[in-house]
Amino acid sequence: MKILYYTWNEIIKNDVCDAMKAYGHEVKLLPYEIKSYIKDIEFLNIVENELNNARNCGKPYDFIFSCNFMPVISKIALRNKIPYVSWTYDSPCMTMYSEMIYNPYNFMFHFDSSEVERIRKSGVKHIYHLPLAVNVRRTDAQIRACADNVSPALINKGVAFMGNLYNNEPDFVERVAGLPDYEKGYINGIKLAQLTMPGSELLEEMFDDALCDRLKKYVSFSKEEEFFVKDTDMILNMLKKNISSMERIKILNELSKVCDVTLYTQSSGCDMRSVRVRGYIDYERDMPVMFANSAINLNVTLRNIRTGIPLRVLDIMGAGGFLLTNYCPELNEYMTEGKDFVSYIDAGDCCEKAVYYIEHEVERKKIAVNGHDRILDMFTYEHQIKKMFDVIRKEL
Repeated sequence: MKILYYTWNEIIKNDVCDAMKAYGHEVKLLPYEIKSYIKDIEFLNIVENELNNARNCGKPYDFIFSCNFMPVISKIALRNKIPYVSWTYDSPCMTMYSEMIYNPYNFMFHFDSSEVERIRKSGVKHIYHLPLAVNVRRTDAQIRACADNVSPALINKGVAFMGNLYNNEPDFVERVAGLPDYEKGYINGIKLAQLTMPGSELLEEMFDDALCDRLKKYVSFSKEEEFFVKDTDMILNMLKKNISSMERIKILNELSKVCDVTLYTQSSGCDMRSVRVRGYIDYERDMPVMFANSAINLNVTLRNIRTGIPLRVLDIMGAGGFLLTNYCPELNEYMTEGKDFVSYIDAGDCCEKAVYYIEHEVERKKIAVNGHDRILDMFTYEHQIKKMFDVIRKEL
């Protein structure tokens, strides 16, 4: 097949493109900084010129592809009657609240099965669950190439965490001017209760439309006309990021009391005096080397992800790193707790397991090897891209 691949310089573009080419597909990358996910005339002209030139040469494109769903591309696909394939790896991906999800030329893949179910219930036919992947061939080669000269900054005898702390995200409670003390206290109470019950969905159970209606007196959201996301969902997404920030900072601080902790992040302004904070490290060059050379690799899933396996989880295991993570429903469907990875219940349990596995190197390394093997068996880009194309060929 001939594929026009729009890229916004996402971190997985090279891996996706290489896997498509490995199956014999012709892929042309089209980089562009979209000015609006809804309407961008310049982008429309660029894409249509490319499509028309390919047709005139007698080698038309079979479909347009992008990572994450883009309504503006869906409109171009509809206008030109060409399939549009997307693979979404962000959650929430607010563009999937666009009316364009009903375009019959869409073929949408999403890493989170709960999002697939939500969208399918709204009447969308071409929406499919497809977990994310790892380019194990690339990561293994990078780890081997650096084996004799690993930077000390990428070696951790304790716990390593790579990710955003979201501490600079707006706090919903503090952001809303004039919000009464009762509503402030109620929302803060929910956040604190959710923080102490990490395995539950307390936030969604207690934050209902009635509470949202009361809050509408003090806050309003500006949304694109063709987006049908509810105000309740907008507020919940903000609160989930706030809770994720609190959760990550709390766990890192608790871990730092019992073992060595290193944080790789672009976030700033956090008071974590016992945590060694390092800056951004390159996704392809440094990240797999760091995962492979850290005793414990921590994952604290962003709460906006309901069931899906985060890319970071697969990245850790694909690099042969030992994974210590919060509970993830889909991870437990594909892999075995205690054999391929280890999960924790709360901050206290996380600390106990981190100390245990730091001290039990043989057991830790065996689990890491098992996890790496499971990725090779099930979660390479070759596996996932094949599944994607099997669906596309069946549906087209």
